[in-house]
Order: sequence, then C-alpha cells, then structure tokens
Amino acid sequence: MKLLEINALTARYNAGDVLKGLDIEVSEGEIVALLGSNGAGKSTLLRCISGLVANVSGSIKFAGQELLGRKPESIVRMGVAHVPEGRRIFPGLTVRENIALGASNRRGVDRRGFAREVDEMFAFFPELKRLEHALGWKLSGGQLQMVAVARGLMAKPKLLLLDEPSLGLAPLIVQQVFRIVADIRARGVTVLLVEQNANMALSVADRGYVLETGSLLVSGPPSNLWNNAQVREAYLGGLAAAV
Repeated sequence: MKLLEINALTARYNAGDVLKGLDIEVSEGEIVALLGSNGAGKSTLLRCISGLVANVSGSIKFAGQELLGRKPESIVRMGVAHVPEGRRIFPGLTVRENIALGASNRRGVDRRGFAREVDEMFAFFPELKRLEHALGWKLSGGQLQMVAVARGLMAKPKLLLLDEPSLGLAPLIVQQVFRIVADIRARGVTVLLVEQNANMALSVADRGYVLETGSLLVSGPPSNLWNNAQVREAYLGGLAAAV
C-alpha cells in the first residue's frame, strides 16, 4: 500500500525553485533513503511534507489525503512525525520532558498513560533511562539523537521523517543510530530518511532516491544505485567516503 505519494512537487524560496517537479512514493512498511549532495533539496522535501514550506505546488498525499494546505500540527495528528536535522532538543529541559513534548499535539492522553508511554521510550532506548532527569545541554550527540527520535515516536506516527540522523556522530554511534532506524521499522513505522552517509543509509533502506539540485536523478533498490557508475562516482562514492 502506498503511504506517501508525491507528484510534480515544486518548492520555491526567494532565490528560486529548490524542488523541481519531484515524483516520489513510499509504501507502508518501507525504509526509503533520500540521497544527494548538500543543496540537493532533501531537507526541503521533508519540510514540505511537514507543512513547513509555504510556496509549494503539486501534490503530497498521505494515506490518500492531500497534505498541501494543511497546518503542521494537523499533519502531525494525521500520523507524520519529523525529526529535524540538528536534533533541536530544549537544553534547559530534562530528557523525560523533552521526550514528553512529542505527544503535546495528541488528544485524549491521560497523565498515567502519558507517563507509561514515556517509560516505553526508555525501554526502547535503555541508554536514556539513566539520564531521564539530566538536562538536554549535558547530553552527547548520540544521546541527543536518541532523545529526538524518541520525541518523534511519542507522536505515534505512521510515517517518521528522519533528517541527517548521523550528522556529527562518531562511527560507532552512527552504527547504533542505524540499528535504531531498523528497529523503528520493526515496530511498524514507515521511515523516510535523509542521509549523507550513503553506506549506512543503503544498508537499511528498501529503496533510494538520488536528488540533484532539486530534481530526481535516479531511484531504485540499493543494489541498482550502487551499480550505477554515474551515481556512484558523482554522489554515492563521495558520500560513502565520509563513513
């Protein structure tokens, strides 16, 4: 079943078109990777899906319903959660408080159920349990990323948008983060992943799209992308070297 269908999507900032007629789809239960160099439009695409870009045309359908024109909070309630680049954790709040904020847009959750759901996140991210009362500014990069993902999962999404989850992390922590990505899919959550680390992204993805200056260059399963000489040399080779 197609969970996300994007057709002829164009996004414009003051400097001009950032996305130029993109067609992308994500089926329920997939991990789909968006690859490409800096400035290719990957993060902008996620922001369009989340309703954070104003000047957009085309179509973005989630579970058959059009997202364009909806407010971000409405899109979250429909089942789309966005973990942005840079984590954006509140440094003066505790780990528990930061995670709990992910459910702030949900309705009808009582206090006891709310606390139980946060505890479920600590079970999923056991490293965070001992840090539940630590303030955000005291966390390492990997711990911040776990908090950001846990906060996104508190929204109970059907689709999780992950923007550069490995950015700035040590190689061992990167491997841990991508094991978590695979575990998220095992929980029944579909994942659309923006990532510069091509090796790791394609190791967990079912399919990938390579963007070039706002346009789709090529798409397909990981084996097809790695076997495409032009894509490997121009995009994936350089990205993989950063692993």
